[in-house]
Amino acid sequence: MSNPPSKVKPPTLASMFVLFAKYRPTLNSFQGDGKRILLSQSDCWMQQADLIGPKHFTLTQTGLIFFEFRKSSLDYEEYLQFLAMLCNEKQVDVEEVKEKLTNCGPPGINS
Repeated sequence: MSNPPSKVKPPTLASMFVLFAKYRPTLNSFQGDGKRILLSQSDCWMQQADLIGPKHFTLTQTGLIFFEFRKSSLDYEEYLQFLAMLCNEKQVDVEEVKEKLTNCGPPGINS
């Protein structure tokens, strides 16, 4: 007997964006609607994906590039631009970063 096909869809960068854009890193933080992501949510996501550190980015770098948008939160398309700018500055492969962000698990899971 073969196993029935799994109902769980593999995560995509877009589906993970929604999860982290809804995530509340602290109790007093804003509850997002999943359409726009805050810097604090993005930093949580990047830390969970092991993208904060000597091989990738610092929280200072993510903040400086995020604030170039002059907005408190970014939508998905803007977030893709943010990732491209960040990777370009650090000479990091954007596809590798997207893969790590896609596969790091939902918010709050430390693997």
